[in-house]
Amino acid sequence: MDNINSSLSPKKIIAVNMVEGKVIWMSDRIYPQHFYPLSIKDYCYAIKSAVKKGLKALPILSISSKDYPYCDFSCEDCLACPSRNWAIKAGHIKYPVIPLDKYKNMLKEISRYSKERGVDRVRFEFCGEGNPDLYEHRAEIIRYAAQECNMGVVYVSTGSHLTDDLCYTLVKNASFIRISFPGITTEAYAHYSGQSRFGYNDALNLLKKLVALRQQMKRENGLLLGVRTCLRKDNDGHYKDFIKTIGELGVDCFQGVKVLLYHNKESQYEKISPQTIRELNEIKEEYAQYGLKHFVVPNDLSSIHINRALRDTNKPLKCWSSKISPALYGSNLICCVLWDRIINSEFHYGIMEGESGELESMMHGERAEFIAQHCPSCCEECCSFADNQFIDELWKVLKLQDDIDEIDFFFEYC
Repeated sequence: MDNINSSLSPKKIIAVNMVEGKVIWMSDRIYPQHFYPLSIKDYCYAIKSAVKKGLKALPILSISSKDYPYCDFSCEDCLACPSRNWAIKAGHIKYPVIPLDKYKNMLKEISRYSKERGVDRVRFEFCGEGNPDLYEHRAEIIRYAAQECNMGVVYVSTGSHLTDDLCYTLVKNASFIRISFPGITTEAYAHYSGQSRFGYNDALNLLKKLVALRQQMKRENGLLLGVRTCLRKDNDGHYKDFIKTIGELGVDCFQGVKVLLYHNKESQYEKISPQTIRELNEIKEEYAQYGLKHFVVPNDLSSIHINRALRDTNKPLKCWSSKISPALYGSNLICCVLWDRIINSEFHYGIMEGESGELESMMHGERAEFIAQHCPSCCEECCSFADNQFIDELWKVLKLQDDIDEIDFFFEYC
């Protein structure tokens, strides 16, 4: 089984007491696209280490980098506009567009911090707040992250400004390229993207180009190619045709997500039609017949909008994601990507300068203590609830074990 198939095909993860030969815990919440090129197993080992050595032993496993707050699209329901407008005002974000040398030093520091905590490969995702294609040093910073820092590069973009050089660099160095489709027909793409320069057929041609380059470089086993779209009304009735199209092109996976809303936005929660629910559920059972290796849509298809509200009764013990999956907004290291956290400096660990050793003071200093005390207790919603819930459950199980060294983790594939 190749690397991509082995990463996408597990059905469950189990924790086993190797001395007693006994399964002590299992879960089917493994979200392979969400963690690739890492897996939920990497998170399990990190939590095991923290149970044994203490919370300061937690590495950074994943970073989401929002390093270019300017975009050529005007997508409907874009969540970036308020935080983007806030960030580029003088003083709010020190380096909204990070100077290249500083950026390299930051990546080197992140890699060092995690390697000293047992993780040799950090998942580093370029995405969000703007179009990452437009950052002038993108190809060089991708090469540096992959080749000098051994990072698993994940690139999320519409691809509207992917030059030949950038495509080549990505296919050679990235672990996962996910192309975002505002809509999955010509009309829906134009409607939801709010622009006319780059359209649906351009995006399909880009996928075709990336697939061909991957084959040319013999990276079919190491580079995952995916597509993402929101479950919007104008996409209704077109999902099977779209899945067939991208499957024939050679794309590996599809992710359909709900539309996110601003923190305080009033909304009529629009229902997904029974026909669309039926179509999506049918594809979930049949996607391999269309040539895909993985297909995921929300389990709850009651509406097109996601409800991320937290109640006191379902808040996890800790905000684990703030420790192991923080976000970079420019050079500001932040506990999460929620809009109200981005614009509140109390939830920023600090400004990375790329100095060796700075992450220890940032991740375990006074500001970090404040974040740990207030998240999730003061959170009204959460974008990482599933991650935190999973880790919370595992943490409680492992804390009850007499000898943590006896525990190991395995995937079940059927």
